[in-house]
Amino acid sequence: MKRFIKLLLLTGVTMSLSSCLKDKGYESNLYGINDSLEDNKVVNIPTTGTTFTVAGTYPLAVTPATTPATFLPATTPVTITIPVHLSAKDPASEELNVTLAGDATDAKITAYNATITTTPKFIRLPADKYTLSNGGVAKIAAGGRDASVTLTFVPSTLTSGVRYALPVVISAVDKSGYIISGNQGYRMFLITIR
Repeated sequence: MKRFIKLLLLTGVTMSLSSCLKDKGYESNLYGINDSLEDNKVVNIPTTGTTFTVAGTYPLAVTPATTPATFLPATTPVTITIPVHLSAKDPASEELNVTLAGDATDAKITAYNATITTTPKFIRLPADKYTLSNGGVAKIAAGGRDASVTLTFVPSTLTSGVRYALPVVISAVDKSGYIISGNQGYRMFLITIR
């Protein structure tokens, strides 16, 4: 009989606590994490697939179609487009200036180098060897979601056989109420010169 009473008491306590799982305010999005999901306005650098890296191998010299063949420095600039996207329920209600910059720390490069076994490892692309268009500012127009800037460098100004890395991060948004993505707020650009 005591066992039955204990079981009955335990069942009663369990049933009374299970009612705590039905939270009308949470389910109605009055508070909790659900309450901000639709209102979040997140700015990011979108990916294609699951990679956060953009890699390319570029020649230090080119061979023109002349006889005899002579090698010329690869002085034609290489331009890479960096997309910027507003992930939100609605398009931008105002023009947004999203500033991108080369990450000032080596933490992302060091972390990336730790994931690869090949050598040589990547080193930072010197700041004087590349430019970001428009001072790194991507302008998302009112009513829009997308913009871009370009990363430009000249292969002949770099050293052959060196593997360069440049983490480009979203460093600022000029309007309040916008969030820089925690996991898609940067891209790693990997440049190998041969």
